Amino acid sequence: MDAIAALRRARRFLGQILWGIRIRPASFGVWAIAAGLAMAAACSSPKYLEDLSSPALVWIQGNGLCSRIVAVDADRVVWFNQGCEDGRPTLDERRTVTSAELDDLWSKFDTLPTDTAASLGTCGGRMLDGFERWEAGRPTQQSFACGGTMYDDLSSLPDEFKPLAETLSALE
Repeated sequence: MDAIAALRRARRFLGQILWGIRIRPASFGVWAIAAGLAMAAACSSPKYLEDLSSPALVWIQGNGLCSRIVAVDADRVVWFNQGCEDGRPTLDERRTVTSAELDDLWSKFDTLPTDTAASLGTCGGRMLDGFERWEAGRPTQQSFACGGTMYDDLSSLPDEFKPLAETLSALE
């Protein structure tokens, strides 16, 4: 019985607070629904690479411990992440590109060589730049190159990678 009495006191107290701020019991339901929807929108689940709508163009720059990801999904949304020792990076939405911008990105991706042998081991401490096409939550086409020692240093990338890297870099 003590629990029921406590609930009644809490309900009465909440009613007094709501009455004091001019929210009448009849409109409380509307306020509760609005607050619930606002909280649901603010508490959306994290977005991961495998969640992107297909096909997605993904650029991952990394040195083994730290990485930066710029991705554009089929819905033309630009996603970003930068961090260190981040086992499963969550992506943040940055902006939406136009259809023409997305077409331009894919045409630049299609010019990349597919027979690259770059890896963290062969890059000798420089960034490994990976450009990938993701479909159904996994990479289906990849092209790798050794870049500079910092994320913004695109000067060391092979010439065929620079146009795509520069365009993706400008999107973040």
